[in-house]
Amino acid sequence: MINERINVKKTYKILINNNLVRSESNRTYKLMNKEGKFLANIVRASKKDLRDAVRFAKNVFDTWFSRSGYNKGQIIYRIAEELENRKQEFINELSLMGVENPVKEIEVSVDRLVYFAGFADKFHHLLGTVNNVNNKFVNYSTPEAVGIVGVVLPEKPSFLGFISLVIPIIMLGNVVVVLVEHNPLAVLSFSEVIIASDVLPGVINILTGFYEELVPVLANHMDVNSICFVYNELDDKNKRLKETIQEGASLNVKRTFIKQIKEEDFYNDDLFKLEFLMNFVEIKTIWIPQMI
Repeated sequence: MINERINVKKTYKILINNNLVRSESNRTYKLMNKEGKFLANIVRASKKDLRDAVRFAKNVFDTWFSRSGYNKGQIIYRIAEELENRKQEFINELSLMGVENPVKEIEVSVDRLVYFAGFADKFHHLLGTVNNVNNKFVNYSTPEAVGIVGVVLPEKPSFLGFISLVIPIIMLGNVVVVLVEHNPLAVLSFSEVIIASDVLPGVINILTGFYEELVPVLANHMDVNSICFVYNELDDKNKRLKETIQEGASLNVKRTFIKQIKEEDFYNDDLFKLEFLMNFVEIKTIWIPQMI
């Protein structure tokens, strides 16, 4: 019938260098809900997409790292404002994926963004220190970003997991390449918030696809300095991914943060404070001679 409405499903694109793009391979896969109904087409990123994302992240690292903590905090706070303004959209997308309490997940995400925004110009004072030296020197230690961090998101909660892992990592001055396989709708829509919030192109790159294809490339990439892999349960697939990351990390002595965090534990603010931040900084010690 002429008046019959056609339901056109959205194709969710990946984020590389602040551009929403399809994969260079033109591959997509269908995303289904718990009832097996078709929700959307999702871009399936290729190995080349991942290498491109790492290249753009590397290009912007020095510029992002040199930004002041105050400026990074302003940008993260702007992200919180944008998420608050569009929260109903994200609540709806989480509902489509079968999240039991999407309102709570978004509210906690906004609160956590505000917390990290306020912490951006303060963590240096808590992680750094002036050392007692019995000589004619001033000696102090200060935290510095490690560089490019690959983040492999957990299955649940994918959106709060993204906020809890990615935002503090960039707050420290790092740049990230994020892989998401499960429940990607809200994370991909969040790309639009990132673009609208003055985040420099290349600081956050988001790729959807299959972990067993992309994680080995991330783990073996010589320009990636650290990998954050968080999972809910240590099943056979996650055991293989864990071993792949550990083996790849040995090639260029990557830092690794590999941890099991259950879905409900992501709502515990204490998990993402100083102890977590220390995994994504290096402590630089500086000696300054004193005049006699």
